[in-house]
Amino acid sequence: MQSGKALRTAREAAGVSLRALARRAHYSPGYLSQVENGQRPVTPEIVAAYECTLGTDVGRLASATASPQHVDASALDDVADMLAAIRRLEDRVGAVAVLPAVRGMAEMSEQFAGESRGSIAAPAARLASEVSQFRGWLEHAAGADPAARRSLSTALKLAEECGDPDRLTHALSFRAYVEAESANYAAAGALSAAAVAVPGAHPLLGVYERFQRARVLALTGEPRAAEAALADADHAQAAAEDETPPEAGYRYTPGFYGLQRARVLRTLGLTEQASAEVVAAVEALPEEHRRAPWAVKWRAAASGEIDVPH
Repeated sequence: MQSGKALRTAREAAGVSLRALARRAHYSPGYLSQVENGQRPVTPEIVAAYECTLGTDVGRLASATASPQHVDASALDDVADMLAAIRRLEDRVGAVAVLPAVRGMAEMSEQFAGESRGSIAAPAARLASEVSQFRGWLEHAAGADPAARRSLSTALKLAEECGDPDRLTHALSFRAYVEAESANYAAAGALSAAAVAVPGAHPLLGVYERFQRARVLALTGEPRAAEAALADADHAQAAAEDETPPEAGYRYTPGFYGLQRARVLRTLGLTEQASAEVVAAVEALPEEHRRAPWAVKWRAAASGEIDVPH
């Protein structure tokens, strides 16, 4: 990745348009566009302007991008901070708006993972897996399932390389979700079962996956098995109620799980109970989540307002 791309990724992750940054930094948009596209050099003055405007150490990122074999923990922390910010930006503006920034971030983090050595290799692969998994989610939300599958396959490969159970569970889980939404229920069920079986993963990741398994069983016409899986999900949620969600699963709140439960109930044909649980789930969601595109979609699906089976 060129150093200019690192600047663009940092800018897009901060939710700042090129014109807005140019205005604040007193450069022309055309000139900064050429810098970001590698047509002009990344000078120390440009780096300072981006850092002042964005509040991010983009100089360190640009240097690490130019020489990824020298990437350190601080550079990984900078990418992780951008990832956390852009996740929450997606909640406000939707998947399509943030996808270009995440694609750039994925390219950067995969380059870091591919060229990192020693003690930094596993953390670099872990972060790259997380970014690739998020990229796959966004690509699916944008209607690009072939690209989503490629990204999620990369996330799974990187998770296996670093041996992180959370990353492995999440990669399997999101791949199962994409397959379920594409009505590939056999694949979804196998992937979901594999995600539940990963030892040592964060308990709240397992809670979500149990709800997903229940939904897949309901979709495949196995109501008794689905009800048993739903009871298992309820038990797992109760057991994990005091757990703090991991950063990659910050959405995993009681309200979020309430929507998952309502979706399963509606798929089982329990429409009145599903509708009642949707109301309770929305009330339990944090305020900043209620209008997020994913919450709006799942609320509509669980309420029967849109005709989707999942």
